[in-house]
Amino acid sequence: MKQDAIWQVVVLDDHPLIGKAIQYRLAQEALLDLAGAFSQRQQLMAFLQRHSVDVLVLDYMLGEDELDGLQMVKQLRARYPDLKILISSAVEKPAIVQLLLKAGVHGFVGKSEDQEVLISALHQVCRNKRFLTADMLLEMDKFQESDREMHDYLLPRQTGEDITLLLRNLSPREIEVIRCYLDGLSITQIAGKYARSRKTISGQKQTALRKLGLRSDLELFKYKEHFGEIVLHH
Repeated sequence: MKQDAIWQVVVLDDHPLIGKAIQYRLAQEALLDLAGAFSQRQQLMAFLQRHSVDVLVLDYMLGEDELDGLQMVKQLRARYPDLKILISSAVEKPAIVQLLLKAGVHGFVGKSEDQEVLISALHQVCRNKRFLTADMLLEMDKFQESDREMHDYLLPRQTGEDITLLLRNLSPREIEVIRCYLDGLSITQIAGKYARSRKTISGQKQTALRKLGLRSDLELFKYKEHFGEIVLHH
């Protein structure tokens, strides 16, 4: 690990103002230097081929990119195993954070957090420490507990079943709920969007999970790539 060296940071976020804000803030940090800020994945990949970088601040959802954040993390970990990855995202779901941590990211900061939290996270990650806020750790504990509860009454999905075929068993409203949930909306936000009660939306989500043979949010996000086209464009 570097000792008292300047850490090279790059940012990939499709909102240019985010990169500008981070650039302005890092100018005040003696040990952190912004080597580049990019809005497109191709720009970043070209830069990484030519420059040595310590840590990447990566937006989980890039609007125009065909890769989702999880796929991109796996690609980056394979090509640049020494690159530390700090996720910055407006989608602050414990299911996604857990998947990203398993894929090899070093930390997660929600975009609802103050910028100083991101700076603290960068210092931690640069020193080979994992960073999660106390609130996210609490949410992940709750999420893991709810997963365990769901496992008690939902049967595991049969591996021979094609999940794209099981999707045909879902009602249009159940597909709406799953689509919005995979897009990052909370149950409360979905209820507000469709003017339904939170209890109704939660029930439709649980029914959809049962029909799909999925026992948790984590399993739902794992299968996202398998039925994303059907769900998102139903």
